[in-house]
Amino acid sequence: MKRFLVPLCVAFALASAGCSPTGDRLAEVEALVEAGRFAEAEAKMDADASAAREIPAQTADSLREIMRRIRLEFPYDRPQVARTIRKVFFDTISDERIERWSRSGELERRIIDGEERYFVRAMSNLPRLSEELKALRPSDSAEERMKRSDAARAIALSDGMGACCDPLGMTIRYTLRVEPNAVPEGDTVRCWLPYPRRDIARVRDVELLGTSPSEHIVAPADAPHSSVYMERTAARDSATVFTVSYRLTTMSQYFDPQRLSDSLRPYDTASDLYKTYTAQRPPHIVFSPRLANKARELAGDEIDPLRITARIYDWIEAEFPWAGAIEYGVLPCIPEYVLDAGHGDCGQVTLLLIAMLRSVGIPAGWESGWIVENGRAGLHDWGKVYYEGVGWIPVDMSYGTIATGETEAVRTFYRTGLENHRLPVNSDYGRAFYPAKRHMRSEPVDFQRGEAETSRRNLYFDEWSYSMEVRYDEPRQTDER
Repeated sequence: MKRFLVPLCVAFALASAGCSPTGDRLAEVEALVEAGRFAEAEAKMDADASAAREIPAQTADSLREIMRRIRLEFPYDRPQVARTIRKVFFDTISDERIERWSRSGELERRIIDGEERYFVRAMSNLPRLSEELKALRPSDSAEERMKRSDAARAIALSDGMGACCDPLGMTIRYTLRVEPNAVPEGDTVRCWLPYPRRDIARVRDVELLGTSPSEHIVAPADAPHSSVYMERTAARDSATVFTVSYRLTTMSQYFDPQRLSDSLRPYDTASDLYKTYTAQRPPHIVFSPRLANKARELAGDEIDPLRITARIYDWIEAEFPWAGAIEYGVLPCIPEYVLDAGHGDCGQVTLLLIAMLRSVGIPAGWESGWIVENGRAGLHDWGKVYYEGVGWIPVDMSYGTIATGETEAVRTFYRTGLENHRLPVNSDYGRAFYPAKRHMRSEPVDFQRGEAETSRRNLYFDEWSYSMEVRYDEPRQTDER
């Protein structure tokens, strides 16, 4: 029953003493957390703190924070969920149908301290997951039309072998606002804000325009998490605000699958790159039997890594629809969560793709940041696959196959291409910040919204807000949009 503690100790970069086994009491507490018996777990930790300590204080604090975060993720009871469903969909929906959706996982719930609690996005996810309600969604949405337009444009302007094209200039202003009195007056707030990568060909001409406060540290260009670091002293009854402004140019990139396949060479399995990007990386990239067996089944006798990638990509797309995600920091192993839940958001299915590809010897890695299109900004994760003889190729698992009425190249664009609305921030997941963070992270896997802490503790997402303002140099409109 170590599913919460050990992975989250790794993710939060706790001291090794805090993650090492310390006896039966710790095992009992972990089992209680896993079972949703939070009050009992807290009581055992309280008793441990007043007796001869078996559970290190740092580990106990982390477990308490994990339970607090899970409670935030599952705030609703059954009557609240039932009222919302009947208001949004049909007022005649029966209790029996709601119970059926709950048992099937289409309405995500957990039992916490003996009470049925529902995921904060359970109701908005329902029409994506319930076959009965999927008919309410349009078959050719504005999102699909936008993807189709973006893909067609990128393909038309591309040389077919990854030369970046279609430059799009933009200016970004990013703000993180810590709520008034969340931090004691006079304490120092340390803040990391997302900043564009400068080591990816699809991003050019990054120019820092200013920060507030003015003193700052920009992470090195090759840092896995690209950030701007600042500090500010908290004042009574006032928000503690951090901003960064910058310019950049983003590009589209596309590789024609046939030309790509013709250029492939056998992998150099002795290279450091191959060994690194085909390795397991607990807790989230682990070759469990069901994951590895399925990947081998899909690969079959095929030896072309591009075709194997397409088979695994298509299977994930068909089996695991997009749905709003539980915060990654409370998930012990994200690919296993997707396999259990039957759905996942962009980062969750990307990690499943990466793990499955690595398990059959295809190097794969993580990228993430933002989607910025038509003045709209949103968090997004995608991946990259390494093909010997060509290099790293972008792949977006959650954007999937474009379903309607275009060429095969357009339909499968996101297996080997990305449009110019991507603002990459991360070249890996769950790595150290620059400068280093002292306390557990709000998001131990990804880095998009930012991170903040005081001299004493981390500041979680319920204590601060963020916003991104986007201004394009030359806004575009197309018939598809």
